[in-house]
Amino acid sequence: MSPPQPLATRQLPWAVSLALTAIASPAQAERTQVGPMEEMVVTASRSAERVMDSPASLSILNEEDIARATTPLLADLMRDLPGIRVSDSGQPGLSRIRIRGEESRRTAILINGQEVTDHYEVGTPLTLHPTMVERVEVIRGSGSVLYGSRALSGVVNFLTRKGGTEPVEATVSGGYNGATRGEDLFASVYGNVSGLEYRFAWSDSDHEERQSPEGEIENTAFDSNSLYAYLGRGFGDHRFEYIYDNYESSSDIFVEEAVRTSPPLLDFYLETPQRDRQRHSVFYNWEIDNSWLRLISANASTQQSDRHFYTRTELDIYVRDINNFSELNTDGALLQFDLQPVGGHSLIAGIQYLNDDVDQTRHVDTVSSAPPIPSGTEIINDRANIETWAWFVQDQWSLHPDVTLTAGLRQYFVEGELEDSNRESLTPGSLDKDDELIGSLGLVWATSDTLSLRANVSEGYVYPSLLQLATGAYAGSRFVNPEPGLTPETSINYELGLRLQRTDLTLDATAFYTESDDYIDDLPCTAQDNCPGSRDRRYLNVGESTAHGIELFTSYTGLPANLETYGNLTWMERRNDYENFSTRDTGIPQFSGRAGLRWAGSVERLQGVWVDGYLRGETKSDLEEPGTVRNVLESKSGWVTANIAGGINFGRDTRYQLSVELFNLFDKTYIASGENLYGIERSAALKLTVSM
Repeated sequence: MSPPQPLATRQLPWAVSLALTAIASPAQAERTQVGPMEEMVVTASRSAERVMDSPASLSILNEEDIARATTPLLADLMRDLPGIRVSDSGQPGLSRIRIRGEESRRTAILINGQEVTDHYEVGTPLTLHPTMVERVEVIRGSGSVLYGSRALSGVVNFLTRKGGTEPVEATVSGGYNGATRGEDLFASVYGNVSGLEYRFAWSDSDHEERQSPEGEIENTAFDSNSLYAYLGRGFGDHRFEYIYDNYESSSDIFVEEAVRTSPPLLDFYLETPQRDRQRHSVFYNWEIDNSWLRLISANASTQQSDRHFYTRTELDIYVRDINNFSELNTDGALLQFDLQPVGGHSLIAGIQYLNDDVDQTRHVDTVSSAPPIPSGTEIINDRANIETWAWFVQDQWSLHPDVTLTAGLRQYFVEGELEDSNRESLTPGSLDKDDELIGSLGLVWATSDTLSLRANVSEGYVYPSLLQLATGAYAGSRFVNPEPGLTPETSINYELGLRLQRTDLTLDATAFYTESDDYIDDLPCTAQDNCPGSRDRRYLNVGESTAHGIELFTSYTGLPANLETYGNLTWMERRNDYENFSTRDTGIPQFSGRAGLRWAGSVERLQGVWVDGYLRGETKSDLEEPGTVRNVLESKSGWVTANIAGGINFGRDTRYQLSVELFNLFDKTYIASGENLYGIERSAALKLTVSM
């Protein structure tokens, strides 16, 4: 098959655009005893509160949503949430999340509230299997005050599964995906023995090349396996928990032929043979019953991330193989105090520490057929670190029984160092220090038991990565040189929102406006830069951005025959401004979303039956950037796919659950915005889960 090429530009049909205006997240629209606005969340304020009471823009995937899904990838679970885009970077097994059009590296990825760091340009991969996750909480808009650097566009917090209620319980599941000939296996044993809660889990996924309406897409296979262990116990007012998780993966990388053969390239090949992560975490809570202090909580973690990235570049005059091996060691700790409400104030305060240490080695093997490029092997070693200290405080002040004001501050102290490098163009030494104070302010007015209005202003902050500051990175046959004097990226985010929860109607709407400054990008070196290579690039603060839009989700259950209609809609416009270049073509569609009709109930003796038919789509998206290899323009047409999902819980105590999803029923050819690969062909996926 020929690699995917940009599709013709065209808008969605008006009929589909109108259909999408009724849209909301299916995850928010599930009929449960507790309405979506009544659900409790912990990520928005680092303490439990109802969605209705939070000033932040929130999306939630609960245990039932995750259990019903057939995908082995966390990013696919969040694909239909408002404001969320999936980015694959040509690596289908290592998809990332983009919030409100920002790059993935500007989103904080958390596991149980602890940050998972990554210093590569494409952002932090979601290295967890969905079956290990019990709940996902997403903040749209800056979460930097509570969650630090990388939370400029938002926060995604994966809350993993814990223990059980009986001495021994077990769950096993198996799945199959027709579009990738993929197999997914999962097994878990868990329980509670005399107050000691435990869980041990394992997963394995193996997927072949993706099948699209245009045929098989080469270099899209991926696999992963993971181990997970949890132990937790309470001792009176004290509780201790330990979590271990290990994720190992490898992924082929698809590269468009237009890029692979762009002069002077004859061919270009990429692969990620290793993308592994191992993490140990401990948690401690002390519930205190006194007049001023309610809770002391602390956690600490240590993580090792191993990456092997392979590049093969073929030119007329040489062939070059680059094997990049890197080890990222991350240590983090947090201490938080939750104070009792005093005079209408509820205060939390904390101290946080994070240290990232990167040790990487590049083996560059060159076979040259002509001067001046010499043949031979070059081994390049780099070691660098970033240390961050921060304190934060957040006050929730009840101005009136119906009005709550939330104000927060965070002070950063960041210091980096290039510890060692044998690259002639780099000089080991301290990097620029930075200290930054940022804040947030939110207001919630509960006008009634069913309606609340909210406003929110929040600042964002992203300190440059170690690749940008210290070690640089290869981009094909080119080297992107670091810049120690880079300025941190910042933003300010404004929001107005409405939440409505009635017996048969749920509505959550957000209007937002964001300004972002000091964007970091890589541009071709000039003569004044004195870069060592003639085709080198360099990291620079080159731009700023503004974005505005509306995010809406809603559901209505007042239809006959126990039917429920739901939908989600995102409308967004974004503008990127560079020094000599400005564009509204940022690769983001104006409209995107999902609309559907579902039913849940029983059929004769079969209980727990559900069916969900839905349309998923987006308008056209154009991408224009300075200094790219594709004549600076990429265009993707609008598209809509029809899909059906369904399932059943059956057996004694409904211990069996079968989920089936039918994708792209009309075999539509499309490439989603933010992705490099054609969408999957008309295909089916299924998952069978047995609980014992």
